[in-house]
Amino acid sequence: MRATPESPEEPDRERRQLGRYGLATTTSFGPRVTGLWSGDSPNLFAVLGPEVRIENPEVGDYVFRGGHRLWVAPEIPEVTHVPDDFECAVRWTEDELGVVGGADQAGFAKSIELIPDDKRLVVNHRVLWDGDGPIEAAPWAITQLPVGGTAILPLGSTGKGVGPQADRSLVLWPYTRLDDPRIAWRDRAVILETAPGPPMKVGAGPEARRLGYLQDGLLFSKWFDAFPGTSHSDRGATAQIFLNEDFCELETLGPIKTLEPGSSATHREHWEVRECASLEVALEALLGEVPG
Repeated sequence: MRATPESPEEPDRERRQLGRYGLATTTSFGPRVTGLWSGDSPNLFAVLGPEVRIENPEVGDYVFRGGHRLWVAPEIPEVTHVPDDFECAVRWTEDELGVVGGADQAGFAKSIELIPDDKRLVVNHRVLWDGDGPIEAAPWAITQLPVGGTAILPLGSTGKGVGPQADRSLVLWPYTRLDDPRIAWRDRAVILETAPGPPMKVGAGPEARRLGYLQDGLLFSKWFDAFPGTSHSDRGATAQIFLNEDFCELETLGPIKTLEPGSSATHREHWEVRECASLEVALEALLGEVPG
């Protein structure tokens, strides 16, 4: 089953308006944001069938479902891929959507909060460590989108500097092929045409702070607050794009920190949806100065 806005919705999904955006969430799993609408657009997020999952016979399968979720980095299957099939508490007001989950099998309790901010949404993520002893972890915010659009990864540098020191990194995963025809290269960005195909993933750091997805004349962009002088997983890739046959993911990561029992880590994203006539217009918007 392909990820399409027309896929059947979860039975307990609730859609409401928050600022200029429509949002949906659910109480039966998560925390997740299962839908995002701008004006009369279709759901911009992927909606996936139950067969799109990570099989894990020891703790139970992780079912992707689509939408926006919160994971924990670094990616360790017995920590990251534990199921989130338990009830969440949902809080709707005119000024806020909050979704709070209980502690999962790995010992992390997660929450997502969305607040309107003019033409944007502020998205706050929090992971609380409820296990025994200290652990190294970071919030990992992941937005799943349907294949068929164009994903944009700015590299986080102007490319105009001089001098002997490197100023950015491009990070690749073992299954990523640089001759994949879905990859295109620009001076300050990597472009992925999200046609179905084998898995691939690219990331950038340490200054990469913005991601975009262009589809059907709408540009979804998200960016996050900087954490100068901190360390990140995945060889310092602060922004990442993953693509396979079923979905495309825009991923941002907070810095790795040591969490003691009862302590938490937070990560803030900013979302915006705007009309966009072309890839060149999208690049101009995404490669400009990052707000905030």
